[in-house]
Amino acid sequence: MKIKVFRPAALTLSLLGIAIASPLVLPLQRAIAAQAPAAPSTNLNDYVANHLDDFTTTMKVLAHDDNAGRKINKDFGMIYQLKGDVTLNYKEENKLRLDGHIGASKGTFIVNNTTQYVRLSVGINDKRDLGKSPGKRKTLLDVGLISTGYLAYAEGQALGPRPVDGVICQVFRISYKDKSLDTSHRIVWIDPKTKVTLKREEYSQKGKLNATFYYKEPKEVAPGVWFPSRIEVYNNEGQKAGETSYSSTKVNQGLSDSLFHL
Repeated sequence: MKIKVFRPAALTLSLLGIAIASPLVLPLQRAIAAQAPAAPSTNLNDYVANHLDDFTTTMKVLAHDDNAGRKINKDFGMIYQLKGDVTLNYKEENKLRLDGHIGASKGTFIVNNTTQYVRLSVGINDKRDLGKSPGKRKTLLDVGLISTGYLAYAEGQALGPRPVDGVICQVFRISYKDKSLDTSHRIVWIDPKTKVTLKREEYSQKGKLNATFYYKEPKEVAPGVWFPSRIEVYNNEGQKAGETSYSSTKVNQGLSDSLFHL
């Protein structure tokens, strides 16, 4: 007489097979798939900060280390000399103005495309041409945002999703289209929800890591427009070179071009 051995595993697999084959399970599978988070877009154009023509914000230097900053570049510490509440104005494309104090002197720092102006109330006025390199321009990427104007001369390659502080970002390698002018590149981690770059690594034209930027605590300053509250900068040895905060940010104020000339 043969005794049939009871195999729970076999029975379980059999029941699962029946269940999987059942059409009743298909709607459940579709519902689960619909609730799964969509993969971040691999098209850099989808991360443009739309409808942002200009902004005004109050910047404050929270920390600055001259020695750490010099390892990034010799001019790194210039804006960190501004003390107290600094008024920062930016207008698309590539127009930046900072007004604050250096010691007891009022100071103004402007970059308009590739022209730089520095003025101090003690009688110092300086104007210089920064050259044709697009890496010398001041763009929205300096505050962690991508603009349409920037993508007119820059291009991105998607490297896949990676986390920053628990946020799944899409990572891009961004370089300039005209490599004869500038071969530097940067790696950026962009939050698909806010379109704010949460992390950025800057590489020199020789491919060396120069600095890492972290854009912290983004806030919605206008419908659909997010802006970081703090920016931290580290050199390639992991030393903090500077930290700034941003508050009272207003967008699309209709800033005049004359504001960016001296």
